[in-house]
Amino acid sequence: MTPVLDRPPQPLQGAGALIVSIGIPGAVATAEIGSTVKPPLSPDRLDSWLAVKADGDVVAYFGKMDMGQGVDVAIAQIVVEELDVPFERVSIVMGDTAWTVNQGGASGSTGIQKGGIPLRNAAAEARRMLVELASQRLGVPAERLEVTDGVVIVTGDPARKLSYGELIGGRYFDLLMTWNGKIGTISPPRGRRSRSRPAPTRSSADHRPRFDVPAKVFGKLDYVTDIKVPGMLHGRMGALLQR
Repeated sequence: MTPVLDRPPQPLQGAGALIVSIGIPGAVATAEIGSTVKPPLSPDRLDSWLAVKADGDVVAYFGKMDMGQGVDVAIAQIVVEELDVPFERVSIVMGDTAWTVNQGGASGSTGIQKGGIPLRNAAAEARRMLVELASQRLGVPAERLEVTDGVVIVTGDPARKLSYGELIGGRYFDLLMTWNGKIGTISPPRGRRSRSRPAPTRSSADHRPRFDVPAKVFGKLDYVTDIKVPGMLHGRMGALLQR
């Protein structure tokens, strides 16, 4: 669908904030919501997959979990590749039902193969919209714009540029994508521009370190059995048995 560019997206940051701590590239992933109401969590909404914070950092919402394979690193690389942003500026919120779309099971063999498709499509669509916004702000056709590390630049005139943070940072995209209405891995949403490149680029080919390994080696990683909630007396892992 064509975005409504004459209506400014709603603020993403404001008086309040909810912080969700998950595994991300080198820091703590934050899912922030301000005093305004965030658009409903739905696979056809771009805001359900990506957010650009006021400082230009990108938060990606991944509806599966990493179970020790380093999926969070791969998903970050997919977003980097499509959005043209530095790897260090992308964080991943994983498997939080309040913030991420239900993408179905989280088995290791399909986490990237199928789970990464919606994030790739969403990132490509976000890039398209940001370039269109820059085209309006800079007064040049989108074809004359290029993107480098989250900055949209007029080709041949590098002094004329706008960063993602300046274009939409801290506000919602407020953009719908096409979706077949089915929940899970079989229904990735698609935008007008599902991919920005026909083949992998430098990001997906780079060897990035696993973020969970140091904490595992030094015994500092929190596992499910380490989680304690306020007022909890006892917690245990259980299995549902069918008769």
